[in-house]
Amino acid sequence: MNPEARQEALTRYGLTEIEDGFEMTLVGFQQASRRALELRGQGDPEATRMLSLSPEDPLRWEYCRCIQIDAFTGDARQSPFLNCLAVSAP
Repeated sequence: MNPEARQEALTRYGLTEIEDGFEMTLVGFQQASRRALELRGQGDPEATRMLSLSPEDPLRWEYCRCIQIDAFTGDARQSPFLNCLAVSAP
C-alpha cells in the first residue's frame, strides 16, 4: 500500500497514526459503534457489553479503536502491493 493509499485508508477508518500506534477520531468512533451494533445483532457478547457502556467510557473507546484498527489492517492486507510482496517472498 503506497503512502497516499495508506493515508486515505486511515482517514476512511477514522484513524490517525501516532508515534506508538493509532488514535481514533470521532468519525472512527461512530463507524465502530455502528459495527458494534451489527456484531451485537449477531450475538457477540463483547459487543453487547461494550455498547452497554456510556459513549464517554474509555473502555468503549478502546474497543471501538480496536474495531477500526482491525478493519484498517484487513484493508491493508488486501492491498495489491502487499499481496504481490507475499507471493514473491521466499
